[in-house]
Amino acid sequence: MAKNMGKSATPEEIKELEEFFIRFPEYKKMQNFTDALTTEEKQPDTWMKKDLDKNLDQIWKEIRREEAIVAPIEEAKIRPLVFWKWAAAVLLVGVLAAFFFFAQKTDPSDRFAGSGMQNVYVPFGKIKELQLPDGTRVKLNAGSALIYPKVFSTKNRMVTLKGEGFFEVAKDANKPFLVHTDKVIIKVLGTAFNLKAYSTDKKIETILLSGKIQVELNDKPEKNIVMKPNEKLTLINKDAATEYQLEELPDLHKDEVAEIAWLNNKLVFTNECFDEVSKQIERRFDVKIVFENEALKKERISGVFKDESLEQALSFIKMTTPFKYRRDKGVIFLSLRSHIINQ
Repeated sequence: MAKNMGKSATPEEIKELEEFFIRFPEYKKMQNFTDALTTEEKQPDTWMKKDLDKNLDQIWKEIRREEAIVAPIEEAKIRPLVFWKWAAAVLLVGVLAAFFFFAQKTDPSDRFAGSGMQNVYVPFGKIKELQLPDGTRVKLNAGSALIYPKVFSTKNRMVTLKGEGFFEVAKDANKPFLVHTDKVIIKVLGTAFNLKAYSTDKKIETILLSGKIQVELNDKPEKNIVMKPNEKLTLINKDAATEYQLEELPDLHKDEVAEIAWLNNKLVFTNECFDEVSKQIERRFDVKIVFENEALKKERISGVFKDESLEQALSFIKMTTPFKYRRDKGVIFLSLRSHIINQ
């Protein structure tokens, strides 16, 4: 937070800070307060400036020591005002952090719930299973990431998903299980559901197999969608707004539900556009697919693949779709195949 206010944070650190505020919104207030106190247009109150001046020398020494480690001194030419603001931010963050912790009388287990976050990433071509601290079991699809604390809070169990995951949530009526994504928040007590929320996909899909979940849209927090078993929720971004469709699925066995076929290492397509199919192929076989013809992206694909190789899968698709491909290391180039008509 201090580096962000001092304009020295890297893009990666800023992104990490934003994710932190999503999980712990109460600290956003602290950030806003320190921003107001350290802005160039507003100088801190006299009493605050007095305390800052008293501690500035020691903070300055620490800044000098850190700069000597990470960069040559000649590269650290920053205006004195920026240095002062950075030092002020460091002190304010420390003071206000202590204030927030003790003023809110947080439970000791809550106080350390966010420290030591686990970040599990599954590369393309892989699937990973893991068990969370509360006993919840999660299976992550290729190209997915899950962020969760080593110790859950006493109030809830909060995780962040980027990609696709199948959750079998351990029941705990006193601690709701919350799954955060870029577009939605899923709230459950104990259930089994699949959530597909890749940032590269045009839509987000949630399949509920058992129990009950509540879906909250980030851009419409007042709109809560309650799902029942065998229901599918699809969210589509259109013109900066989110549209959703809730539908009932056939009463099928778990292994027969197309949306979670990936749990059994299957790929199932039912009249899907080639553009969306290509993303699943990329994750499954760890390749990059490039369309050399835009029209090819709109071709509709249907099929089931399990043990086929990449070449076999593409050969099967070629039977119904007019395209050809060439491979250059890890990149597959797709282009339209001209039809030959016999006179």
